[in-house]
Amino acid sequence: MIILKTNLPLAAVFNKALSIFSLYQNWNQQMEVSAAKAEGLQALMDLSESILKNHIDIMDESFKLLSYTKNIEIDDPITNALLQNGYHPEETVEKFRSLRRFEQFETEKDMIISDDHKLCDYVTIKKIFHRNGHPVLYIVMHCNHREANNGLYDAFRMLFSYVESYMPRDGASSAAFAASHRYLRELINGNISSIDEAITRAAYATIPFYQDYLLYQITFDDNFNTPLARLAVSLNERLPFSYVLTHNRNILVISSCRDNRDHSETVLSLISQIISNFPHSIGISNRFHNLWELSTALEQSGCALEYGAHIRKAYLNKGQTLPKEFTFEDCLLTLLVAKSYNSSPEIFKNSFMFQSVRTIIDYDKQHHTNLLETLKTYLMLHQKATDTGKRLHLHRNTVLYHIERIEQMLHVSLTDPQVCIKLQLGIEFYRSQMLDLHM
Repeated sequence: MIILKTNLPLAAVFNKALSIFSLYQNWNQQMEVSAAKAEGLQALMDLSESILKNHIDIMDESFKLLSYTKNIEIDDPITNALLQNGYHPEETVEKFRSLRRFEQFETEKDMIISDDHKLCDYVTIKKIFHRNGHPVLYIVMHCNHREANNGLYDAFRMLFSYVESYMPRDGASSAAFAASHRYLRELINGNISSIDEAITRAAYATIPFYQDYLLYQITFDDNFNTPLARLAVSLNERLPFSYVLTHNRNILVISSCRDNRDHSETVLSLISQIISNFPHSIGISNRFHNLWELSTALEQSGCALEYGAHIRKAYLNKGQTLPKEFTFEDCLLTLLVAKSYNSSPEIFKNSFMFQSVRTIIDYDKQHHTNLLETLKTYLMLHQKATDTGKRLHLHRNTVLYHIERIEQMLHVSLTDPQVCIKLQLGIEFYRSQMLDLHM
């Protein structure tokens, strides 16, 4: 039931209501025809100006401006920066991040009504369209002329029901990369059944099948509040001979190595320039020689990230600067033993590798010494007492005394290669905190 408070005669009220219904019906028909003809988003904006009377922007997943209401001005600084640049600059993105807007963009499926005025003096109404769980299209209306109310919300819904027909079909990939990205996703998801099919489809996707690649998997400390799509687009634009896509809230960079041995350093430097403002870790696979090995490379980079998470935790506990890059090869032995240990921990508990490190840790605590650090450095520097002394600021004879004390404590000789390997692995487990050595 609708109650109208007015002094107008009933006939005048009826005519007024009829004219409004007719106006909206005509607008809806015009948008329907425009969408059917695929006239584009700007055509929808032009048709909507006289109806909604507020400023509206439509952006892609990287906050690049696609269309807007050109004849409705607005005095909002953030919006004017968007119009001037054609995209949201980094200062705006940082504001979104500090207010945790990305988390809202990722999770909210209905309209978002922002009336906290933290970013804009006007009430804003947003609709974010998602593809595969990630935002791919943003439509934002600023109520700078017409106030927000239920009638405006309904009209906005009418508009974005037609905007939806222009949603990109290939996620964060631009048209130039769509075929290759679609192919890579199929490989990762196991939707290509044989290597022969993979070779054939690689040709259609215009991506070299037989070539040396490295996979860099980037995970973010606060991935729900990180503009993954925007960063993926930026990386795609900046990284030569690379394919960039999002996967399980991480970013994957599949980079062709070619013959440049410094390739990895160059790629990591470029990645760092783009994502330096977002705390992150990077897991790096071994070099692989064809795309059929991509899923294995993905697992390798994931293992490197798993190892890196433990290392970063250990560094954090000591208040040290956190490392960011971890290679599968560097953590291979540690992961190998860790996975074996976790499958049958009981059979490893009394092994020399773990018992010896426990013994040294306990001795250090009781006598306020630092024998474990001395042993770690000594082994790392190929058992050279002089180099160890320089690194730890100790006299060479002091180093030799500590090493002799360790040998006596453990009843071993550090001239035995097997003993040294076991000690190095045990120390690495303690350093990485991958296992509880005091179980």
